[in-house]
Amino acid sequence: MAAIKSGGSRRNVDSHNAIIEATIELLGTMGYVNFTIEKVAARAGVGKQTIYRWWGSKADLVLEVWRDHLLPPVPKYDGSTSLKKYLIKTLSEFGKHIGKTGCRQAAICILSETHRDPDLHTRMESDVYFPRIELILAAFKLAEANGEFSHPKDINILIDQLYGAVWYKVIIRFEKVDSKFTRKLVDQVFAGLEAQ
Repeated sequence: MAAIKSGGSRRNVDSHNAIIEATIELLGTMGYVNFTIEKVAARAGVGKQTIYRWWGSKADLVLEVWRDHLLPPVPKYDGSTSLKKYLIKTLSEFGKHIGKTGCRQAAICILSETHRDPDLHTRMESDVYFPRIELILAAFKLAEANGEFSHPKDINILIDQLYGAVWYKVIIRFEKVDSKFTRKLVDQVFAGLEAQ
């Protein structure tokens, strides 16, 4: 989250929150193509300089909003249920959220901007991608330790299969993801895992 400067006054907090809310609203109604700092400033009732004081670019603002407000948190797997059930629930929540217009448009913005900004790509990986992948990796390792399956050849490929399918369905095909889809997806991936 961007640091609140100038002593963290109530006015700064209110302005910061207004900018976040305006960003969420505009992504959900206008999308990434029509999204500008000028429109955020007008909707939030602040000057552009206020936004640039906290975020260096449009993409920086969207990355924070995407990370902290639009993407669902990934719950830590504690082994109290099967890995399959955990993945079905986690993938369903992920698919439901990225299927929402604002979250999908934020993803399009970040994916587009990272192709021309290596630093943004690095921050996207460290802020969004790696923390989530580490939780899923830990879930697979705990499930393996609990005897749910023998060690797979490459857990990262399994994660790519699971999350890649959800991304493809939402971002490329413009389709919704529900628990029926994620259940079939997880069952199919695990069928291949058990066959190893």
